[in-house]
Formats: sequence, C-alpha cells, structure tokens
Amino acid sequence: MSLVTRCPHCATAFKVVADQLRVRNGLVRCGVCNTVFDGRACLVTPGEPDPATRAPLPVVEQAVPMPPTPAAVPGPAAEPVPAPAVLRGRQAMRQAGPADDEGQDGDQDDDAPDPASARHEGGDFHAGRDEAPWDDARAWTIGDGDSWRGGPREPGLAAEPGLADAPMPDEGEDLAFPGERRTRYSSATDSGRTPPEFLDDDRARARGLGRRLWALACLAALLALGLQLVYVYRSSIATNVPMLRPVLALACKPLDCSVGYVRRLERIAITSSSLRTPQGAAASAAEGRSPMVLNVVMRNRFDKPQPWPALVLELTDISDTVVARKVLMPQDYLDPARASGPFGAGAEVSLAVPVEVQGINVNGYQLDKFFP
Repeated sequence: MSLVTRCPHCATAFKVVADQLRVRNGLVRCGVCNTVFDGRACLVTPGEPDPATRAPLPVVEQAVPMPPTPAAVPGPAAEPVPAPAVLRGRQAMRQAGPADDEGQDGDQDDDAPDPASARHEGGDFHAGRDEAPWDDARAWTIGDGDSWRGGPREPGLAAEPGLADAPMPDEGEDLAFPGERRTRYSSATDSGRTPPEFLDDDRARARGLGRRLWALACLAALLALGLQLVYVYRSSIATNVPMLRPVLALACKPLDCSVGYVRRLERIAITSSSLRTPQGAAASAAEGRSPMVLNVVMRNRFDKPQPWPALVLELTDISDTVVARKVLMPQDYLDPARASGPFGAGAEVSLAVPVEVQGINVNGYQLDKFFP
C-alpha cells in the first residue's frame, strides 16, 4: 500500500511503502534536506492540500460559446525524476524475490495507473480556456504557506544515480546511509525515543559499583575517625565507663600510651598546710643544715578519680623574697602503693613531707600545685 509522508523540516511530501517503514522502524530520510524523521507520525492524505492554503472555489459564470480551438500538441517527454532516498531500493526488492502479501499488494496498487488520471489523460477536455500540457517531471512539495505546486527539482538536490540500483538489505540488517553522522534529527518526532536497554543496564551497574565504593570509603573514614576519637579521649572514656579501662589499657600497650584519669586541678584543694622545724633538730642547725617538715592536707572535691598533683614549695626570707624552690612529685610525698593509684573521688589525705634547707634563713613559704 502506497503512503504519503511529509518532512517536518522542509515540508516536502513524497511517497513511501509500508514495507520500508517496517524495515526501518518508521525512520525516513528526506531526499531534499537529509533530515531523518518518523514517517509514520508525519503521514498525510495523498492528494489533499493544506486546508489553510486551499484554492478558493471557482466562480460560476454563464457559459459563452467559444470558437473551436486546435488540439493541444503534447510537449516533449520529460526526464524521469529519481525517487526519494527511502524509495531507491524498490526495484531491487522486486528483482530479489517476492515479498509478503501485504508488500506485493501495495506495490501493485502503487504501480497501477489511477483510473481518474487515466480517464483525464484519455479525453481532451477544455473548460472554456486553453491549458498548457502538464509536466510530469515536476516535484510535488507542500509548504507552510503554499498549496500543492509543481516545479523542477534543482540539480544539486537530485538523488545519486548509483544508489537506485543497490539491493535492499534484509530486515535484520542495519541500514547505513552516506552522511549519517551529519544527519539532522527532528525534535518533534524523535523526542520520545529512549536509548537501548543494554546501555541502561551498563549505566545502572556502573552507578551501583560507584555507590558501593563510596559507601566503603565512607565507612572506612568513619571507622578511622572513631579510633582517633577513642585515642584522644581515652582517659575521659575510662573515667566515665570504668569497665572499659582494662580494654583501653590493653589496646594502648602496642601504641606505648597510658590510660589516665580526668584532670580537674581546680577541684583539688589544699585545705591546710604548715612548715615547721621538728624537735631535736638543734644539732643539725649547728652544722648549717635546717631540717623542716611540711604538713599538708589535700581533698579531691571532684566526683571522679583524678591523678595526684605535684606540689611546688617556695621558701622566702624576711623581705618576702624567694630564696629556694622545690618541686615535690607524687612519688616524693606518697608511698609507692598510694602513688600507683589515683586520687579517689571525694578523698582527703594528710601528708608530712620532710624538707631540708642549708645556708639560708627561712622566714616564710608559698605552696602551690600542678599536674605534671
């Protein structure tokens, strides 16, 4: 069955065959502008001009007898115009072999002369005026503002003669046209087309692999961040969760670190202190040495254990000038059993630390604390 389609780009109308539309999945290449479009979506009724440009009805006038006119002399035969690119292989298809019933019926109907045209060509009809013989070599085109009109094709727009005799490929074989990479596509007819399914599968697999890699990278980064936080705040964690202290201490052995206690120096108070000379120290004083005893009472007012602080003892003379300074570490004023443990929460301890000075006159002292 012969159909007529129209190019959406240049509005050129030409005939197509249903078999060729089925082979190319409806794609048609315009023989004028080389635009590939969906021929099924652009089908038009053959012989029907654009309604917007339809010629006005002739005015009926009274017939006036006219003198007989000589018979019209037929003009020279025009050269046949090659068919559009989509119809170039029709003759090759007929020579290759019989097609299906639908295709054979369509070709026979297309080749058979139109009865109306045959009757029109057989008789010599005149409607009161002479008309020039019709030129069959003109190409029918439909414009947006023009009605059906005929005109000779330009030489540059004619089809290549070598393509007309090429055999038509099978249905399963892909058709390749010259200049296909430079083809312009119509957005109106190709906007709904989707890429092949295997491309979607490849893209989905690539996206899934990328998501998994990103998830693993994020998980590794979070794990590393968590380990760093545990390392930095190991003392706070062990103080607030005492049951985790052995685990953290075991994990610190390969890293050569220790798990300490929270340090709140302002919560450790020296409630009382005194520096005095013990009884029976007169002999030592005669030799130039002055043995003294520092008595200190400390209290941990924090609700968590803390490490033992170090004590700073500064001795002053009569002018309140510091003449000697001594730092007492926890192992200097505590016994080994107590020094190995923390300063318990809310605990209070009384200390008696012996201090010996030589060659100076001590009139006062200052006592302070710090965490080493």
